This record gives sequence, C-alpha cells and structure tokens, in this order.
Amino acid sequence: MIMDACVLIDFIKAERTILELVVKHIGPLHIPSPVVEEINEIDDESELVELGLIILEPEIEDAFAAATPSGPISFQDRLCLLAAKRHGFTCVTNDKNLRNLCRQEDVPLFWGLELIAKLHKVGGITSKEAEIIAKAIRKSNPKHITDKIVSLFINIIRRQESKKK
Repeated sequence: MIMDACVLIDFIKAERTILELVVKHIGPLHIPSPVVEEINEIDDESELVELGLIILEPEIEDAFAAATPSGPISFQDRLCLLAAKRHGFTCVTNDKNLRNLCRQEDVPLFWGLELIAKLHKVGGITSKEAEIIAKAIRKSNPKHITDKIVSLFINIIRRQESKKK
C-alpha cells in the first residue's frame, strides 16, 4: 500500500500507533519521500520509520512525470499514483481528485477509514478502539471527515463485530 499525506496526517493526529498496527496486521505501508516533507506533524522521517512505514524514493522517471503539471492533483499525489502503478500498490487516500485518477488508471484504492475497518476485521483493534480513532480523526479533520462518514464507518464496524459473534 502507498499512503498520501491527507490520510497520513489524519492518522498521526488521531493516533499514530494505528500506522504500526496496520503494518503489523495488514501489510507494508509506503510513503513517497516528497510526501513525508508535507507532514508538519512529525520532526523527521525517522518517526515514520519507527512505526514501520517504508519511505519510498521515487523513480527518476516518475519524478519527471509527476513534475509535469497535468490536472487537479499535486506533484506528491501524482507520485503516489505513479508509484502505485509501478509497484502494484493499493493507494490509501481520501483525496477526491487522486481517487478519480486512480480509478481511471485501475489502481486499487482504500479510504483512510476503510483501512481502519480492515484492521478491525483482522483483529488488530477492537470495535471500541476503531470508533475512538474515527471520532478523533473527525475532530481533527471536520471539513473532510463528516459526522455522516463516521456514522457509516461505525455501522460497518458494528456489522463486522456482529459477524464475529
């Protein structure tokens, strides 16, 4: 998986150890190095590496392609898309424009909260922990993570929980 800045920031602000649990229970998480530079919530990339994230240096061809402006996405988001295509990664993003381009390019996608739901499904966190994290993300990012989104997420978690019983 490759993660863009918007989801990474949400996770760091809400509960950064969720990243460590995703890596442990779901699989490797890659972050392009130029995306790391966008994250004001960390001092340096070593904080992400300690959580198990893999800092990915972009291929030179991808960096040149991403530097050529095209459409409504940033250089860093284009790098996420190109790296996902090159390496067969799933792109973890809440960014509408990046999601649209990923769909056009047949790149698999996860929403940020969808990744937390998957973590819950595999037993990496409890339903209560998942709900607390979703609400913390909502609190730190109310413009993009609405009450409706959190409510839908909680319903998914509760359905998963009832299937476990």
